[in-house]
Amino acid sequence: MTKPSCINLVFVVLSFFVSKISQADDCSVITNATTNNGYCVQINVQSKSKQTLADMVVYLEPMSGQILPISTETLVINQHNKSFSPYLSVIQANQVTRFTNQDDITHHIYSVSQGNKFSFKIRAGQSNDDMTFDHSSEIAMGCNIHDWMSGYLLVVDTPYFAKSNASGIASFNHVKPGKYRVIVWHPQMQASKNRLMVDKQINENSVFSVNLIAELEKLPRQESDDDFDFLSDY
Repeated sequence: MTKPSCINLVFVVLSFFVSKISQADDCSVITNATTNNGYCVQINVQSKSKQTLADMVVYLEPMSGQILPISTETLVINQHNKSFSPYLSVIQANQVTRFTNQDDITHHIYSVSQGNKFSFKIRAGQSNDDMTFDHSSEIAMGCNIHDWMSGYLLVVDTPYFAKSNASGIASFNHVKPGKYRVIVWHPQMQASKNRLMVDKQINENSVFSVNLIAELEKLPRQESDDDFDFLSDY
C-alpha cells in the first residue's frame, strides 16, 4: 500500500489510499456501465470523525476522451409517507426518470432549479410521464401540497455513478483506463458546491478513501411541523 497523499483544495482536503483489490464481489452490481472489461474501483467515504457515510453520491468524470456507455435503465423516484424515496437520487444525462406516487393522496411535485423547472400533479398510485434531463445539474425537488417534502436529483455526464452503501463504499466495475475526476457530492456537504474532487489516473484495480473535513449538515425533517395536518386528505 502506498503512503497516503494529501491534496489541498479550496475548502476541502482529500486523503487517498491506493491498493490492489480483487475483481470479485466487492465490485459487483454498483455501476451503470455495461462494458465487458476494465478495472474495479472502490471509494470509501468517511466523515471528519472517521465514521462511514452511507448515501453519498460518488461519480467518475472521464478526462482522457474515454467513450463511455449510456445507461438505459429507468430511475424511479417514489413519493412514500409524504416524502421523497429516496431523498437523494443520481442519474446519467438523458436517462429516463419516472416519479411514482405510493401514497393514497395526491402530490404536486415541482422543481425551480435553473434549466430544469417542472411542475405536475400525481394522484394516488399513479406515475408521471417519463422525463429526461439533457445536461448535468443539481435538481432540488419539493411538493406544493406538502411543503416539508424535499429531495434532490443529481444529473451527471458519466455512467460511473453510485451511492455509498451502509459501509460507506461506492464500487464501480468495468472502469475503462484513463484519467478521471473523482467527485463526492451531497447537498448537505459543507464544501464548495457541495463537492469534494480530485483527478486520478486509473490504470489498475484501486481503492481510495475520502475524508470530509466538516461534518454533514443535518438532513431536513420530512414531516409537517403543524400539530394538525389539514392537507392530510390531499
